[in-house]
Amino acid sequence: EDVWTAGIDFASLKALTHINPELEKYQYGKSRLVEWRSAHGELLHGAVLLPAGYVEGRRYPMIVHVYGGVGISRQIFHFGMQGWKTDNFQLLATRGYAVFLPDAPLRVGTPMEDLANTVLTGVNKLIELGIADPDRIGVWGHSYGGYSTIALLVQTTRFKAGVMGAGLADLIAGYGEMGPGGESGAIGWSEQGQGRMAGTPWEFRDRYIENSPIFYLDRVQTPLLIVPGSRDTAVPSERAE
Repeated sequence: EDVWTAGIDFASLKALTHINPELEKYQYGKSRLVEWRSAHGELLHGAVLLPAGYVEGRRYPMIVHVYGGVGISRQIFHFGMQGWKTDNFQLLATRGYAVFLPDAPLRVGTPMEDLANTVLTGVNKLIELGIADPDRIGVWGHSYGGYSTIALLVQTTRFKAGVMGAGLADLIAGYGEMGPGGESGAIGWSEQGQGRMAGTPWEFRDRYIENSPIFYLDRVQTPLLIVPGSRDTAVPSERAE
């Protein structure tokens, strides 16, 4: 990121820094916003990073980067559409891939179903627009995005491959997890936080089961790379095992 100055009307722009001039010799993918409707008719948005040298009307292999419950399309103007400074998607765009970051709003009690109803309809839109090759689409997510990845793979055969980074597939096992000091942050996460269960496993047993991909692994036909971190304290590697 460079530093610029401007007048209050933003008419007189002046660059004060030029940190990475060596990057200017490369051709990068350009981003655009797309919109579609979920399976329930809700208007949704997503950011698409087109391959470098993109030709309108030509279909490209596409990677879908998922993270349920977050409006990740807001990353559209970040360099490489990075949200956490770790995944620079220009690494894919400069190698001929389109990258799709779909917004996926989730409700309490039905996150797994909601992921399918929002993300898969967005993928269909990218195919309809002539950007994505329907036979060359992969899915990738990290942390809750890892959960989002495996949650999709137990519901669809759309993707040719998937990557689950630091993900989880069993909400019940996660609920009972304790840290070295006896703390259990997963209880709040499961009941009122990102887990969206709104209560305990004994209050909502069926809800925990229906939203845990581990109970549906027999449906998976997609090759999946599982990437855990042995020192990860947020999503311990035991979840991957």
